[in-house]
Amino acid sequence: MTDDESAIRTVCEAFGRAMQAMDIGALENLWDSSYGHLIYQPEEYPTACTTWDEIVAYWNYIPGVIDRIVEWREIGADVALLGDAALVYWTCLTAFEFKDSEDQLAGEIRFSLGLRRTASGWRLIHCHESRQLIVG
Repeated sequence: MTDDESAIRTVCEAFGRAMQAMDIGALENLWDSSYGHLIYQPEEYPTACTTWDEIVAYWNYIPGVIDRIVEWREIGADVALLGDAALVYWTCLTAFEFKDSEDQLAGEIRFSLGLRRTASGWRLIHCHESRQLIVG
């Protein structure tokens, strides 16, 4: 694994920890908010968040509906380095507990991530979530 691949994987792992902790400040630090073509497609939204304000608003929405994220465990990651850009296919096992509900949502979540090299290191510019539910 190259130094760049290791640094990119570190960003992915930090993203997972920040999501599990619902730490908005930590999430913000992992993204290049100055990039003009941001995309974040949450699994539960019909359309993508395409501005920094929309992305931050989504993260602020999460603690209002999720009581806690019980589990966030990486299954695997595939990093494709393209000079100063990188694509990552990342899979994790997650479990969420909703506010005011006994229900839990558990399953494999799949991410397509885009990152770019900045003066501050690798930063996210693209995230697309999709879930493989565990039924039964």
